[in-house]
Amino acid sequence: MKIAAIVIMTVVLVFVGIRVYSFFVEERSLSAELADIEARLVKAQGDATDLQSEVQYLANPLNLEKELRSRFNYKKPGETMIIIVPSSTATSAVSSSAGN
Repeated sequence: MKIAAIVIMTVVLVFVGIRVYSFFVEERSLSAELADIEARLVKAQGDATDLQSEVQYLANPLNLEKELRSRFNYKKPGETMIIIVPSSTATSAVSSSAGN
């Protein structure tokens, strides 16, 4: 009778030990996942702050016009737009001296 009780207790302890170990492994995995999610949250909050700043900046009509002009070559009716393209001689002079 004592041997049966010892065997049953050993089986129960092994089972409990396996469950405890699996909980520790799962906890470690979840902790790593939580750290990743927290890092993504901090980045998202920073992005939200940046976007809010940009919204406030573009809410001013003068700033909006400035950005439209610089990004999309926007011009007012009657204005003449001049686009200055750098000469290709500067790049060819650099490349020919680099080959020597």
